[in-house]
Amino acid sequence: MSIKDIVKVFDEVKHIKPMVSPSFWSEPLLNERLFKKFVEKAKKRDIPVMVNTNALLIDEEMAKFLIDNLHTISISIDATTKETLLKARSTDELEKIENAVMLLLRIRGDNLIPRIVVSFTEEDFNIHEKEEFISHWINEVDAIRVNKAYDDEKQVIHIGEDPDRIPCRDIYDSMTIDFDGTARACCIDAYRETNLGNVFKEGVSSVWKGKGISDLRNEHESNKYSEKSFCKDCDQWAGFNIVNEYEEKGLLIRETRYSTYYNRINRLDGWTKETRRMDV
Repeated sequence: MSIKDIVKVFDEVKHIKPMVSPSFWSEPLLNERLFKKFVEKAKKRDIPVMVNTNALLIDEEMAKFLIDNLHTISISIDATTKETLLKARSTDELEKIENAVMLLLRIRGDNLIPRIVVSFTEEDFNIHEKEEFISHWINEVDAIRVNKAYDDEKQVIHIGEDPDRIPCRDIYDSMTIDFDGTARACCIDAYRETNLGNVFKEGVSSVWKGKGISDLRNEHESNKYSEKSFCKDCDQWAGFNIVNEYEEKGLLIRETRYSTYYNRINRLDGWTKETRRMDV
Protein backbone atom coordinates (compact mmCIF):
# COMPACT_ATOMS: atom_id res chain seq x y z
CA MET A 1 0.00 0.00 0.00
CA SER A 2 1.38 3.41 -0.93
CA ILE A 3 1.89 6.15 1.63
CA LYS A 4 -0.55 8.30 -0.34
CA ASP A 5 -3.29 5.70 0.11
CA ILE A 6 -2.41 5.16 3.77
CA VAL A 7 -2.71 8.90 4.44
CA LYS A 8 -6.05 8.97 2.62
CA VAL A 9 -7.41 6.34 5.04
CA PHE A 10 -5.86 8.04 8.07
CA ASP A 11 -7.35 11.41 7.15
CA GLU A 12 -10.82 9.89 6.91
CA VAL A 13 -10.69 8.16 10.30
CA LYS A 14 -8.51 10.53 12.34
CA HIS A 15 -11.51 12.00 14.18
CA ILE A 16 -12.31 8.51 15.49
CA LYS A 17 -8.69 7.65 16.31
CA PRO A 18 -8.96 3.86 15.89
CA MET A 19 -5.94 1.77 16.74
CA VAL A 20 -4.19 0.76 13.50
CA SER A 21 -1.74 -2.00 12.64
CA PRO A 22 0.40 -2.00 9.48
CA SER A 23 0.11 -5.65 8.44
CA PHE A 24 -1.55 -9.02 8.88
CA TRP A 25 -0.02 -12.46 8.21
CA SER A 26 3.34 -10.81 7.50
CA GLU A 27 6.29 -9.27 9.32
CA PRO A 28 5.79 -5.48 9.36
CA LEU A 29 9.42 -4.60 10.01
CA LEU A 30 10.65 -6.16 6.75
CA ASN A 31 9.89 -2.93 4.89
CA GLU A 32 11.46 -0.55 7.39
CA ARG A 33 10.97 2.61 5.35
CA LEU A 34 7.27 1.99 4.72
CA PHE A 35 6.70 0.88 8.31
CA LYS A 36 8.25 4.03 9.76
CA LYS A 37 6.30 6.25 7.36
CA PHE A 38 3.08 4.49 8.35
CA VAL A 39 3.78 5.06 12.04
CA GLU A 40 4.85 8.68 11.56
CA LYS A 41 1.75 9.57 9.53
CA ALA A 42 -0.48 7.93 12.15
CA LYS A 43 1.24 9.65 15.05
CA LYS A 44 0.92 13.03 13.35
CA ARG A 45 -2.86 12.48 13.41
CA ASP A 46 -2.91 11.15 17.01
CA ILE A 47 -3.90 7.69 15.75
CA PRO A 48 -2.56 4.93 18.05
CA VAL A 49 -0.48 2.16 16.47
CA MET A 50 0.07 -1.43 17.53
CA VAL A 51 2.37 -3.97 15.94
CA ASN A 52 2.70 -7.76 15.93
CA THR A 53 6.28 -8.79 15.22
CA ASN A 54 8.67 -11.73 15.50
CA ALA A 55 11.30 -9.25 16.84
CA LEU A 56 14.11 -10.57 14.65
CA LEU A 57 14.68 -7.14 13.09
CA ILE A 58 14.62 -5.15 16.31
CA ASP A 59 17.99 -3.53 16.92
CA GLU A 60 18.77 -0.55 19.18
CA GLU A 61 17.59 2.01 16.61
CA MET A 62 14.34 0.19 15.83
CA ALA A 63 13.66 -0.45 19.51
CA LYS A 64 13.91 3.28 20.25
CA PHE A 65 11.59 4.07 17.36
CA LEU A 66 9.00 1.56 18.55
CA ILE A 67 9.11 2.77 22.14
CA ASP A 68 8.86 6.42 21.11
CA ASN A 69 5.94 5.98 18.72
CA LEU A 70 3.77 2.93 19.42
CA HIS A 71 0.99 2.18 21.90
CA THR A 72 1.26 -1.63 21.88
CA ILE A 73 4.03 -4.04 20.85
CA SER A 74 3.20 -7.74 20.67
CA ILE A 75 5.99 -10.25 20.08
CA SER A 76 5.14 -13.76 18.89
CA ILE A 77 7.57 -16.32 20.35
CA ASP A 78 5.79 -19.66 20.97
CA ALA A 79 8.74 -21.45 22.56
CA THR A 80 11.31 -21.62 25.36
CA THR A 81 13.91 -23.67 23.47
CA LYS A 82 15.65 -23.22 20.13
CA GLU A 83 14.51 -26.63 18.96
CA THR A 84 10.85 -25.81 19.51
CA LEU A 85 11.18 -22.32 18.07
CA LEU A 86 12.53 -23.86 14.87
CA LYS A 87 9.35 -25.92 14.56
CA ALA A 88 7.10 -22.99 15.37
CA ARG A 89 8.76 -20.18 13.44
CA SER A 90 11.41 -21.70 11.14
CA THR A 91 14.22 -20.03 13.06
CA ASP A 92 16.32 -21.06 16.05
CA GLU A 93 17.34 -17.51 17.01
CA LEU A 94 15.58 -17.61 20.36
CA GLU A 95 18.29 -15.65 22.17
CA LYS A 96 18.05 -12.85 19.60
CA ILE A 97 14.27 -12.62 20.08
CA GLU A 98 14.50 -12.69 23.86
CA ASN A 99 17.23 -10.03 23.82
CA ALA A 100 15.03 -7.83 21.61
CA VAL A 101 12.16 -8.04 24.10
CA MET A 102 14.48 -7.17 26.97
CA LEU A 103 15.91 -4.27 24.94
CA LEU A 104 12.40 -2.87 24.45
CA LEU A 105 11.70 -3.19 28.16
CA ARG A 106 14.98 -1.52 29.08
CA ILE A 107 14.43 1.44 26.77
CA ARG A 108 10.83 1.90 27.92
CA GLY A 109 11.79 1.72 31.57
CA ASP A 110 8.94 2.50 33.99
CA ASN A 111 6.81 4.31 31.41
CA LEU A 112 3.33 2.88 30.95
CA ILE A 113 3.33 3.10 27.17
CA PRO A 114 3.89 1.24 24.96
CA ARG A 115 2.29 -1.88 26.36
CA ILE A 116 4.62 -4.83 25.71
CA VAL A 117 3.09 -8.29 25.28
CA VAL A 118 4.47 -11.70 24.32
CA SER A 119 2.38 -14.49 22.84
CA PHE A 120 2.41 -18.28 22.74
CA THR A 121 0.28 -20.31 20.32
CA GLU A 122 -0.34 -23.85 21.54
CA GLU A 123 0.44 -26.71 19.16
CA ASP A 124 1.20 -30.36 19.76
CA PHE A 125 4.96 -29.83 19.48
CA ASN A 126 5.21 -26.94 21.98
CA ILE A 127 2.44 -27.48 24.54
CA HIS A 128 4.96 -28.96 26.99
CA GLU A 129 6.72 -25.56 27.14
CA LYS A 130 3.65 -23.43 27.88
CA GLU A 131 3.97 -23.25 31.66
CA GLU A 132 7.70 -22.56 31.45
CA PHE A 133 6.98 -19.79 28.92
CA ILE A 134 4.50 -18.13 31.26
CA SER A 135 6.85 -18.42 34.24
CA HIS A 136 9.76 -17.04 32.22
CA TRP A 137 7.98 -13.93 30.94
CA ILE A 138 5.35 -12.99 33.50
CA ASN A 139 7.65 -10.86 35.63
CA GLU A 140 9.12 -9.08 32.61
CA VAL A 141 6.34 -8.03 30.22
CA ASP A 142 2.98 -6.36 30.81
CA ALA A 143 0.92 -9.30 29.59
CA ILE A 144 1.09 -12.74 28.02
CA ARG A 145 -1.40 -14.05 25.47
CA VAL A 146 -1.76 -17.82 25.07
CA ASN A 147 -3.81 -19.01 22.10
CA LYS A 148 -4.86 -22.31 20.68
CA ALA A 149 -3.88 -22.79 17.04
CA TYR A 150 -6.40 -22.89 14.21
CA ASP A 151 -6.22 -24.69 10.88
CA ASP A 152 -6.81 -23.66 7.26
CA GLU A 153 -10.51 -24.34 7.71
CA LYS A 154 -10.66 -21.62 10.40
CA GLN A 155 -11.26 -24.27 13.04
CA VAL A 156 -9.62 -23.90 16.43
CA ILE A 157 -7.67 -27.04 17.30
CA HIS A 158 -8.75 -28.82 20.51
CA ILE A 159 -11.39 -26.21 21.36
CA GLY A 160 -13.80 -28.83 22.71
CA GLU A 161 -17.57 -28.52 22.50
CA ASP A 162 -18.86 -25.53 20.58
CA PRO A 163 -20.59 -22.98 22.81
CA ASP A 164 -23.73 -21.19 21.66
CA ARG A 165 -22.64 -18.96 18.83
CA ILE A 166 -22.77 -15.18 19.08
CA PRO A 167 -21.96 -12.54 16.43
CA CYS A 168 -18.24 -12.03 15.89
CA ARG A 169 -16.82 -8.83 17.34
CA ASP A 170 -14.48 -8.32 14.37
CA ILE A 171 -17.23 -7.26 11.98
CA TYR A 172 -18.43 -4.56 14.39
CA ASP A 173 -15.25 -2.89 15.60
CA SER A 174 -12.44 -3.52 13.13
CA MET A 175 -11.68 -3.38 9.43
CA THR A 176 -9.02 -5.34 7.58
CA ILE A 177 -7.85 -3.39 4.52
CA ASP A 178 -5.74 -5.12 1.88
CA PHE A 179 -2.93 -3.39 -0.03
CA ASP A 180 -5.29 -2.47 -2.90
CA GLY A 181 -7.94 -0.99 -0.61
CA THR A 182 -10.22 -4.03 -0.55
CA ALA A 183 -11.90 -4.54 2.82
CA ARG A 184 -11.82 -8.18 3.94
CA ALA A 185 -14.13 -9.85 6.45
CA CYS A 186 -11.30 -10.04 9.01
CA CYS A 187 -7.58 -10.71 9.36
CA ILE A 188 -8.20 -14.45 9.00
CA ASP A 189 -8.89 -13.88 5.29
CA ALA A 190 -5.28 -14.01 4.15
CA TYR A 191 -6.30 -15.84 0.97
CA ARG A 192 -8.59 -12.98 -0.14
CA GLU A 193 -11.86 -14.89 -0.24
CA THR A 194 -14.03 -11.95 0.79
CA ASN A 195 -14.63 -8.50 -0.67
CA LEU A 196 -16.71 -6.02 1.33
CA GLY A 197 -15.88 -3.04 -0.87
CA ASN A 198 -12.89 -0.82 -1.61
CA VAL A 199 -12.02 2.03 0.75
CA PHE A 200 -9.88 3.83 -1.85
CA LYS A 201 -12.81 4.03 -4.27
CA GLU A 202 -15.78 4.25 -1.89
CA GLY A 203 -14.29 5.62 1.32
CA VAL A 204 -13.97 3.90 4.69
CA SER A 205 -17.34 5.13 5.97
CA SER A 206 -19.24 3.92 2.90
CA VAL A 207 -17.68 0.46 3.11
CA TRP A 208 -18.33 0.31 6.86
CA LYS A 209 -22.02 0.98 6.26
CA GLY A 210 -22.22 -0.82 2.93
CA LYS A 211 -24.11 -3.85 1.69
CA GLY A 212 -21.22 -6.31 1.98
CA ILE A 213 -20.61 -5.88 5.67
CA SER A 214 -24.31 -5.34 6.42
CA ASP A 215 -25.16 -8.70 4.84
CA LEU A 216 -22.41 -10.34 6.86
CA ARG A 217 -23.66 -8.80 10.10
CA ASN A 218 -27.20 -9.94 9.31
CA GLU A 219 -25.93 -13.52 8.93
CA HIS A 220 -24.27 -13.34 12.33
CA GLU A 221 -27.21 -11.73 14.08
CA SER A 222 -29.70 -14.23 12.70
CA ASN A 223 -27.28 -17.19 12.96
CA LYS A 224 -28.20 -18.06 9.39
CA TYR A 225 -25.18 -18.38 7.13
CA SER A 226 -25.25 -18.90 3.39
CA GLU A 227 -23.44 -21.96 2.09
CA LYS A 228 -20.75 -19.72 0.63
CA SER A 229 -20.35 -17.53 3.71
CA PHE A 230 -16.74 -17.06 4.77
CA CYS A 231 -17.86 -17.17 8.42
CA LYS A 232 -20.12 -20.23 8.22
CA ASP A 233 -17.76 -22.78 9.82
CA CYS A 234 -15.33 -20.41 11.54
CA ASP A 235 -14.48 -20.71 15.25
CA GLN A 236 -12.70 -17.37 15.61
CA TRP A 237 -15.74 -15.53 17.04
CA ALA A 238 -15.32 -17.55 20.26
CA GLY A 239 -11.95 -15.95 20.90
CA PHE A 240 -13.57 -12.59 21.65
CA ASN A 241 -16.08 -13.76 24.23
CA ILE A 242 -14.62 -13.47 27.75
CA VAL A 243 -16.03 -16.47 29.60
CA ASN A 244 -13.99 -16.24 32.80
CA GLU A 245 -12.10 -13.47 34.59
CA TYR A 246 -10.32 -13.57 37.94
CA GLU A 247 -7.32 -12.26 39.87
CA GLU A 248 -4.53 -14.54 41.02
CA LYS A 249 -0.99 -13.86 42.26
CA GLY A 250 -0.89 -10.27 41.02
CA LEU A 251 -2.46 -11.13 37.66
CA LEU A 252 -5.77 -10.33 36.02
CA ILE A 253 -6.47 -13.51 34.08
CA ARG A 254 -9.08 -13.32 31.32
CA GLU A 255 -10.18 -16.40 29.41
CA THR A 256 -12.01 -16.92 26.13
CA ARG A 257 -12.79 -20.25 24.48
CA TYR A 258 -9.34 -20.43 22.92
CA SER A 259 -7.23 -17.66 24.45
CA THR A 260 -6.00 -16.79 27.92
CA TYR A 261 -4.63 -13.36 28.78
CA TYR A 262 -2.31 -13.01 31.77
CA ASN A 263 -2.24 -9.29 32.65
CA ARG A 264 0.02 -7.95 35.37
CA ILE A 265 -2.18 -5.87 37.65
CA ASN A 266 0.67 -3.50 38.48
CA ARG A 267 0.95 -2.67 34.75
CA LEU A 268 -2.76 -2.30 33.96
CA ASP A 269 -2.52 1.50 33.81
CA GLY A 270 -0.71 1.03 30.51
CA TRP A 271 -3.81 -0.72 29.13
CA THR A 272 -5.37 2.55 28.11
CA LYS A 273 -8.69 3.21 26.40
CA GLU A 274 -6.77 3.71 23.14
CA THR A 275 -5.47 0.13 23.29
CA ARG A 276 -8.59 -1.69 24.46
CA ARG A 277 -11.24 -3.44 22.43
CA MET A 278 -14.77 -3.95 23.64
CA ASP A 279 -15.62 -7.23 25.34
CA VAL A 280 -18.48 -9.36 24.11
